[in-house]
Amino acid sequence: MRKVVNSINLTVNYLLIAIFIVLIVAVFCQVLFRFVINQPLAWTEELSRYSLVWVTFLGAAHAMATKSHIGMSALVDKSPLLLRRFFIIIAALVSLGFFFIMIQQGFNLVGRSMTQLSAVLRIPMGYVYLVIPISGILLTINLLDVTWQELRKGEE
Repeated sequence: MRKVVNSINLTVNYLLIAIFIVLIVAVFCQVLFRFVINQPLAWTEELSRYSLVWVTFLGAAHAMATKSHIGMSALVDKSPLLLRRFFIIIAALVSLGFFFIMIQQGFNLVGRSMTQLSAVLRIPMGYVYLVIPISGILLTINLLDVTWQELRKGEE
């Protein structure tokens, strides 16, 4: 199971790099054409906005995998093992509840917005919003993996 989670996270990492490169190129072209050539490109603004949305949501899932989200660990770290496990489980359950809502409502949003086209690129907005349930699924997978690792840490 650990190999599957690692390969998913590696794929997400490469996808993040690719989307970030698209974002950088789009913003560079926008600045170049707007301020140097005085002929702004409409599609670069929209592409960079949607790229940033995708980087943000997928980056949150990647941050979960690397335990990079902020947290209040002072109380948990100083607690006895049983209480520490209780805190870890409660935090995971609350997060899972949020991720479940994120996945469910994300798919609803994708379904409702597939007929709406973006203003300039003319792509269905459902593809832009698809990152919400995808990142919710990735966050859930990574949360379960990280929680399992944290719970096993006390046994060692």
